[in-house]
Amino acid sequence: MLDDLDNLSARLTKLVALTQQLVADQKNLQSQLAQVQSERDALKAKLDLEGTEAKVLHKKVDSFASEKASLQGSLDLFKQEHTALQAQLESRDQEVNTLREATVEARQRIEAVLERLPGAAQPEEPR
Repeated sequence: MLDDLDNLSARLTKLVALTQQLVADQKNLQSQLAQVQSERDALKAKLDLEGTEAKVLHKKVDSFASEKASLQGSLDLFKQEHTALQAQLESRDQEVNTLREATVEARQRIEAVLERLPGAAQPEEPR
């Protein structure tokens, strides 16, 4: 019976040591789990922040694209106005040239009529 008690005592000692080891392992695993959860939370917060930044950047890109389209429309309008003004300028230049030619022709006619009037000064002949 003493042997049985010794065996039981040895088994209980091993069981207590094993239980203590299991408790230590459990605490270690709980500590690791808490650390992993903390890292997970930090990564989630970082991901959320980057997601927010990405949304802001997408809005800026959309805004810039809209502004670019607006500016392109304005540029196209200015190009059309430039082309129209260039055509008007060319037309006015043609009109000015036509008026100059008409003025020269009218001056020549007036001078010819004035020369034929009685008492008009005769042009000097070259000597």
